[in-house]
Amino acid sequence: MSQQSGKLGIREYVSIAILMVGMKPTGDLPTALFNMVQSAGWMIPIIAAGIFIIPLFLLVKTMMLYQNQNLFSVIQKLLGKYIGSIVCLFIFILSSSIISIDSRTYTNIIRTFYFTTTPNLIIYSILMLVCAYGAKKGIQHIGSAAYLVVFYAVLSLIIALILSFQDSNIQGIFPFWGPGKLEILKSTSKSLYIFLDFFLFAMLIPNFQSTKDFRKGTWVAYICVCIQISAAVLVFISLFDTSLGGIGYPFHTEIRYISLGSYLPNVEIIFFVIWIMGAFIRFTAFLYINAQMFCHIFKIKDYEYLIPALTMLYLLMGSIPETPLDVGLVIKPIITNVVGPSFTLISIILWLTAWLKGEFKHANKKDIV
Repeated sequence: MSQQSGKLGIREYVSIAILMVGMKPTGDLPTALFNMVQSAGWMIPIIAAGIFIIPLFLLVKTMMLYQNQNLFSVIQKLLGKYIGSIVCLFIFILSSSIISIDSRTYTNIIRTFYFTTTPNLIIYSILMLVCAYGAKKGIQHIGSAAYLVVFYAVLSLIIALILSFQDSNIQGIFPFWGPGKLEILKSTSKSLYIFLDFFLFAMLIPNFQSTKDFRKGTWVAYICVCIQISAAVLVFISLFDTSLGGIGYPFHTEIRYISLGSYLPNVEIIFFVIWIMGAFIRFTAFLYINAQMFCHIFKIKDYEYLIPALTMLYLLMGSIPETPLDVGLVIKPIITNVVGPSFTLISIILWLTAWLKGEFKHANKKDIV
């Protein structure tokens, strides 16, 4: 498959990761976590990050054995042509399901809070068309755009959280352990999907200036998004308390009541503009990664011609659910409960296979690792 001549650096990669993972609290994630363990919802991202760091470490270590090879190439080398192809197709199907459901969720947010009279299909089509245009430009352009936007996206989230914290009640996080430690651990196993993007980022390794940039950038971004997600959920729990369980999109509910003095009473439009730019970049990068997956599986050289077809496919898939409740309460939990454990297991299997084949010993002799 053809690649863009430009390469990703650490700053572009970290920017993409923060926009794809760190901005998840601006969607329905805080509500989902609260409904799992109530006041202890803010702990889930930290514990999940602590658990997922093991398979992620093994995945990164395995990928470092194969210089400039993407995830699917490594899977097929380690698991064989046929089994590897089945695993790759399974990953692609899960990733496609995620982008369809998440993009539909963002469409629901836009229509619910900002364009209430515009049909869902129109909003959804515009969102996906913009992302398709960006994905065709290549990962270097996506990384550059992410680097330009990430500062404002993170800053706007911090400002919103600080302004919200003024009206928050820290007592909302009590009882500290929510329904109990055992229930927290059970819910954490269902929440590993929060960091699934780091698994998919291994598809971008050939686009990096150096594989070391991938390794360093992964850990920098991982720490940043873990803190960012946990802090955001903590503030939302303190602000909304028990009512958080009934609020689908707490970030957008919150910013409607934020004001910066009498001169700027309604500033939600500023937050919305920054948020939608981050959303465009998130799904643009997601669409690009999925296109690379499809190209690798079916041996297609030019991914640019595939982007429009995949965009229409995801648009149709995301349009199937009739209501936001179908998306958030029925379909999404099923997918996320499969994705987290599956990607975790695949990472461990890849490392274990490489170890059994003696790949690490050979790498040590060649000073690769």
